[in-house]
Amino acid sequence: MGIIRTLEELAAIGRQRTVSDRSLSLHRDEIDTALLLDTVVADRIAFEQVSLEGPLTVRSCHIEELVIDHIEADALLVTNSRIGRLTVRNASLGCDITITDTSLVSLDLHSCGDVHLQRLRAEQSVRLTALRGSVRVNGSRVAAMALKSQVASGRLGRPRVEINGLHAAEHLSFDDLWLLGLVLHDLDTRELMLKRVRLDVPLRTTDLRCSDTLRVNGLVLPAGDSCIADSDIRGPVDVRDLEAQGDQGAAPARLSFRNSTLARLTAGSRAPSVIGLRGTSVTGALGLPTGRSRYDLDEDSSVGDLELTGQTFRNSDQVLSFLDRAFTEVTAAALETVRAALARRNRNREVDQLYYLTRQREAALLPRFRRYLVQGVVGGFLGWGVRARNPARVLLLGILLTAVCLHLAGPLHGTGQGFMSASAMVKALVLAVALWLNVGTGAPSQLTSPGWTALAVAFTAAGLLFTTLIVGMVIRKLVR
Repeated sequence: MGIIRTLEELAAIGRQRTVSDRSLSLHRDEIDTALLLDTVVADRIAFEQVSLEGPLTVRSCHIEELVIDHIEADALLVTNSRIGRLTVRNASLGCDITITDTSLVSLDLHSCGDVHLQRLRAEQSVRLTALRGSVRVNGSRVAAMALKSQVASGRLGRPRVEINGLHAAEHLSFDDLWLLGLVLHDLDTRELMLKRVRLDVPLRTTDLRCSDTLRVNGLVLPAGDSCIADSDIRGPVDVRDLEAQGDQGAAPARLSFRNSTLARLTAGSRAPSVIGLRGTSVTGALGLPTGRSRYDLDEDSSVGDLELTGQTFRNSDQVLSFLDRAFTEVTAAALETVRAALARRNRNREVDQLYYLTRQREAALLPRFRRYLVQGVVGGFLGWGVRARNPARVLLLGILLTAVCLHLAGPLHGTGQGFMSASAMVKALVLAVALWLNVGTGAPSQLTSPGWTALAVAFTAAGLLFTTLIVGMVIRKLVR
């Protein structure tokens, strides 16, 4: 191995070279040994179309600009150095690039093989384009990082990207990539963007801290549940054009947020897609999904607000239609989310409608006898204390049935009055109203037996119950 400590020593091994002050360019050279640049100080060093018999190592160097273009070597290793601009283009097949414990101003890698960046510090951007191998990043701090496009083809040739412990002050972006897999862990960035990314295995992202925005546009996912877990995104999350990979029998693409906190979430796609919220809190507004996108909300998730622009809920059909457009299924969590959003806007009539529907659906999960009892009596007769028309209908129906029974019983018929006598019908109706509404009109002598008295007390008690409910609901609506 040739150990180089000065520019003069490096110039001495090159047959075609250009030397200017503290700059050196080697081009179209074949070096029959490995090179180690150790403690070299220079303004600019360039390797252009240089072939080495072994690896090229840069150790403990201070170089303002290092350009490596069309190099053929076993590997490229940069360690414990300070470099201004590092550019590597078109490295040979099998030339793995490893950069560790190094400070840079900027890094530009184009059409390179496997890349490993460890404990890297970059004051400006890190760009990796035309990937030909896998990428691993560990414990690094950069201003911005972008990975765009790849030239590898075939399932075995597609790159895999693993990023662990990265702090990107401005943004981290992935654009126009078809990856074998994407694993992100312990990321701290202002903005994360996934644009036109296709994955062969489900996405795995954990411990993501995003201070501004998470944008997902044109992400193609395989079967399975891709997830972003244990994350804190303090800005809006925008998921667009999520798509399932290949022919999965029209199964929707699935992306889930688990045990995370989101400031705001919007979604929309032309293909079927499901955005799952599992133990996740949306502190701001949950935007209405557009296209064929839907939300899947579990019982442990919470939503601060829900966009309801132009939505009205006058009856149960409108509520269920809205929930079918926004969620994968009608659940108690989805109903409570809509109800809370309506309450925040003081749309009290619709809040009562949602409350009634929620309680009726919860009662449907009870055992058969209790289900019939709760849905029929508490819901159907009493209206769950929010729907006044239910007890009003029961009260009116009770009065009419009581009047019919009194008329058919016959004691109210006067002398010479037949069954179709209007006077007898009116008497029966007035007495029924008096019984149910506890109006003291007095009862005919024919109805003073103990049995009739007990029946009158029962009617009066039921009438008081329904009247109190109706009056209470009306007062509640007026006060609100």
